[in-house]
Amino acid sequence: MEKLLQNLEQAIWGWPLLALLLGTGLFLLLRLRFFPIRMLPTAMKLVFHPKGIKQARVSAFGALCTALSATVGTGNMVGVATALSLGGPGALFWMELSAITGLSLKYAEGLLAVLYRRRNAEGLWAGGPSAYIPLGLGGKYRMLGKAFSVFGAMAGLCGVGTFVQVGSVTACLTGLLFEFTHRLQVVQLPWGTTSPVAGIVVGLLLAVLAFRFLFGGMERVSRFSARIVPLMCGLYLLCCIWILFRFRAELPAVIHSIFTSVLHPSDIGAGFSGAVVAGVSRGVFSNEAGLGTAPIAAASAEGVSPVEQGLISMTATIFDTIMICTLTGLVILVTGSTGAGVGATMLAFARGLPLPTLAAKTIVFLLLSMFAFTTVIGWSCYGTACLDDLTGGVPAIRRVYLTLYALTVALAPLCSVQGIWTAANVCNGLMAVPNVTAILLLSNRIAETTRSFLDFRK
Repeated sequence: MEKLLQNLEQAIWGWPLLALLLGTGLFLLLRLRFFPIRMLPTAMKLVFHPKGIKQARVSAFGALCTALSATVGTGNMVGVATALSLGGPGALFWMELSAITGLSLKYAEGLLAVLYRRRNAEGLWAGGPSAYIPLGLGGKYRMLGKAFSVFGAMAGLCGVGTFVQVGSVTACLTGLLFEFTHRLQVVQLPWGTTSPVAGIVVGLLLAVLAFRFLFGGMERVSRFSARIVPLMCGLYLLCCIWILFRFRAELPAVIHSIFTSVLHPSDIGAGFSGAVVAGVSRGVFSNEAGLGTAPIAAASAEGVSPVEQGLISMTATIFDTIMICTLTGLVILVTGSTGAGVGATMLAFARGLPLPTLAAKTIVFLLLSMFAFTTVIGWSCYGTACLDDLTGGVPAIRRVYLTLYALTVALAPLCSVQGIWTAANVCNGLMAVPNVTAILLLSNRIAETTRSFLDFRK
């Protein structure tokens, strides 16, 4: 099964898909005359000084935090380390490039999400690619929207939302237990440090904690995310900035190595294609620009215009990749941490924070657990929205799906870490194809709506 998934991943995440993602983002930037970049100050103002309907069931800020809760996860702490191990320091450059082009993709997704949406059975606005593909392109493209919904429901249940998050937390816990039992010379734990018992406990706890949110829908998740996401992101950024300040003498050499790796990848040991694929794929995994997930949350926002929501949505790429992923990569590089996955991040924090090793690794575990938990509940909304599009929103089917979702979270520690990351990448790629295709076909409408907004401002 792992070999099959690896073959699928290599086939999907080849140059055609990378060119589609980067090319579409660059095309939109040029088509919009760099509007997303020029409007960054306005976008930040809309985030921190939101205007909207008071007592809105889902505010624009809440929708953004819901999108961030699903994107700011293990990809920021684990995926960055994996990208660096596969593609060398230059992978960080390609990750940033994918984020810059991702601004226009995120903007387009948020705009289309509000432009083409409808009320669901609960009276909330609902939409996303499954709505703007048939409504914007017409009935002949209806199957393209259904294909996205199928891949989205699969990704929520068997990929990004469950296996990857719990698997990464389990790996982090294994490293923490090893540190606890060997460095402190305490009595060996009854189940050992390599037994799946500890991971199963983590999966069950995450499943139980998430269960109360799974059936609350977008409204409950958005309100919780608006409280917890700024806190967890702030704590993580403070830790990274602290480490970079302590290792500030190493920063010039690290930045030089990043650009050297881009210009001469063979000298670093990572080929050009390896660096590009590692950087772009992990960047997309982290910020989800072009995947079509963020517009599902954006469509539920109340009190904003399509262009305003597009601007708000694109700030997720700033917070997620340009800030959090960049700082994570720099922390790993300045501390000289090696390896892939959560082990490299734990080692970087252990070396960088002026704390005992056990305390530093405990901080990584707690932050990673928070990131994983918010991603689990955020992706439950995405998977449910895709399922509702396929089934017409039948409550019984939704309950079965969410029950399976919680069960998958509980059993995720029993799966291979490599296999689950590969499966997640496959699902991401499958979702991106119909969504980015629709964005390209709707680029005229995106440009027209943006021009109308600018004329109105003038």
